[in-house]
Amino acid sequence: MVHEYPQALFDLTTALASGRDADEALKAALRIVMTETQAPRAVFFVRGDDGVFTVRAASGLPPAAPPTLALEAVPDELTVLPAEDEVWTRYALTLVCPVRRHERTIALLGLGSPPAGHAYGAEEGAFLRSVAACVAPSIENDLLYDELRRVNQRLSVRVFELHNLFDVSRELTGRSEEEAIRALITTTVMGHFVVSRCALYLLQPDGLALAYERGLRRGLEDAPMPPEAARAALRDLRGPTAVGELSAGPLRRRLEEARLALAVPLMAGDEAKGILAIGERSSRTPFSADDREFAETLARQAATALESARLHRLSMEKQRQDHELQLAREIQRSLLPARDPEVPGFEVAAESRSCYEVGGDSYDWIQLGDGRLALVIADVSGKGTPASLLMASVQASIHALAGTADPADVIARVNRFLYARTQTNRYVTLFYGELDTASRRLAYVNAGHIPPYCVTSDGTVRRLSGGGLALGLVDRAAYEVGQVRLEPGDVVAMVTDGVTEANSPDGREFGDEQVCEALRTLRGDGASSILEGLVAAVNTWTGAASPSDDLTALVLKAC
Repeated sequence: MVHEYPQALFDLTTALASGRDADEALKAALRIVMTETQAPRAVFFVRGDDGVFTVRAASGLPPAAPPTLALEAVPDELTVLPAEDEVWTRYALTLVCPVRRHERTIALLGLGSPPAGHAYGAEEGAFLRSVAACVAPSIENDLLYDELRRVNQRLSVRVFELHNLFDVSRELTGRSEEEAIRALITTTVMGHFVVSRCALYLLQPDGLALAYERGLRRGLEDAPMPPEAARAALRDLRGPTAVGELSAGPLRRRLEEARLALAVPLMAGDEAKGILAIGERSSRTPFSADDREFAETLARQAATALESARLHRLSMEKQRQDHELQLAREIQRSLLPARDPEVPGFEVAAESRSCYEVGGDSYDWIQLGDGRLALVIADVSGKGTPASLLMASVQASIHALAGTADPADVIARVNRFLYARTQTNRYVTLFYGELDTASRRLAYVNAGHIPPYCVTSDGTVRRLSGGGLALGLVDRAAYEVGQVRLEPGDVVAMVTDGVTEANSPDGREFGDEQVCEALRTLRGDGASSILEGLVAAVNTWTGAASPSDDLTALVLKAC
């Protein structure tokens, strides 16, 4: 009974209250128990969070006794152990007393067989229960302290990780170069996890490709993984995954060849855009749940930063292209005549409007001397910058050759020049006319262009179609010269297909009839008014729709 051991229990409570650490207190308790019960051996097993009992204090155990004890059924009362129980015979124990706290067994006190002539009776059982009750608070406090220490340790690690993530995020925010971001991410991973290799794989148009690496062996296959296989592998990768747990396939094989241990998807929204692959730790310890969470957060930051850098790069490229296009537009506009020419007995007005920043339409006039004026309107196949560059070449050729020979010979030489220097799918339609103000005659060559509209003062319309093929299609094309005498009140309107093919909201083209009707209505006005009226008619026809082609018109009015 308990009163048989008053001094022993007093010594035990004194030892427990002495402030010594838990292990020392348990050892003191063992000494008291062994002294009072004459047990040849005794042990305290303390239960861990995983349910496994660990030897915390022991005396007299066999050398081969395991340091841990896993039980399918935990005793909840004083139990005499069966001699045939293999679990307990490894410790040479015959009696076990549970140490309980709040109806839960937190430790076990085990004793070996008493010496010959002595047996454990009811008094020893009561004594052991009293010992268990005395040590239970101390063990519980020690378990709580261990748990608190582990929590604090995890908290310290998380605080360190948060500081690390904050520093990385701040660094990433200040960087817009994709190469610098890739280097920062891999360096951070290697330093945080203490690994010797790390790699970034990014999904590109041609597949999953190695974008940055540190520590990989040279000579590894670096060809991109085909797009379909790459997307399938990335769809299966929903979170940080050990490489050995990946589905068998090219991704797993590639990462294993590179001796990488953990694959973390670079998520952009709900879609993986790449992989952050991490090598094995130098300590060979596995990646914990906290490690994987840190890697996943870092990978998300990396994905966001890389996408921001890509968009920044595209924005800068767009700004550069816009600047270059603006310069090209200014250059193209500078190639057009600065003002309407002064021609005795005639008025000239023109306008050119590109549907893009630069276009493939052009007009020009060139003073040839002796009262002669060359008039040109042209349209290059295609739109945008390539068309504008080809048009600049045509303008230069016309300026160099205008007035040096018969109009047909001038256009033939321009054609040979373009044929020799342009692609087969590029050509230019052009109308070239030379006006002799003295004779009031316009000699012209129409190289595949929309035939200009010649409207007489009485409203009759004829088309100026004589000439030949568009420029650049055939090497030695032949051209013919047409002529028309312009009487006072006659109007010649030269246009590109941006006028005739302008579409209404319901898809109908402006067409020749609309051009003729507008010119008949406007023929009594000056050249500038006729031009403005024609363009206004086209704008009214198309409504609010954006133009789909360059629009150019040149009007010659005989006074």
